[in-house]
Amino acid sequence: MTALLAAVGVCKSFDGFKVLDDVSFAVPERGLTGIVGTNGAGKSTLFAVVSGQLDADGGRVSFADADITGLRPMRRARLGLGRTFQVPREFAHLTVRENFLVAARREYGETLGSVFFGWGRVQREERTLRDRADGWIEFLNLKKVTDKPAGTLSGGQKKLLELGRMLMTEPKCILLDEPFAGVNPVLVEEISTRIRELNNSHGIAFVIIEHHLEALKALVQHLYVMDQGRVIADGEAAAVLAEPRVLEAYMGGVI
Repeated sequence: MTALLAAVGVCKSFDGFKVLDDVSFAVPERGLTGIVGTNGAGKSTLFAVVSGQLDADGGRVSFADADITGLRPMRRARLGLGRTFQVPREFAHLTVRENFLVAARREYGETLGSVFFGWGRVQREERTLRDRADGWIEFLNLKKVTDKPAGTLSGGQKKLLELGRMLMTEPKCILLDEPFAGVNPVLVEEISTRIRELNNSHGIAFVIIEHHLEALKALVQHLYVMDQGRVIADGEAAAVLAEPRVLEAYMGGVI
């Protein structure tokens, strides 16, 4: 199966300490892929390199048949590669809808010429984006808080908001960094359901870092396990987590 997103031999060091050591992984089109490991294993650094926030010291990253190793984050996002963060970064004083609209791609309305020569087109674009935002807000079950400041949302709602802002960029693949952290069990299931629907109905691939192993096992098709900056196992989730080397490395031998 052709990989939509792939990293090959990625390395990254900080002050001589190797955080990523020859890391490779691949995500197929419409794939649901998980990455687990103890704190300090290199998972979030891997996301930062893949999304362009950090430059790799070595190795290559490809996306949609293009080498994106040297591209800045904005260029990667325009190709359809999005990323969320462990701690949601909402605009706290803007409403939920405004947060969605800020994230949206504007092909015309942000150009200087549009101010003078294309106001009608700008208004049509704004209406289209507002309709799209309201559609995603309803899909993510945030309709009741549409006009509330984003800073007043619960932790789980902020995770849904973060996902929704990514959806406004029309992604092909989303890197989700701990989407279940600090979220109550009801919203964990809600987020999982939405991810499945986005994958099944919209064809969006996901790569998910998560410590909630039971929820992740039930969600992903393929799992990578990292330890001390390296991938030590990958495959079907339940089988991988039962491997002795994974049991030994992960949580002192107890999962």
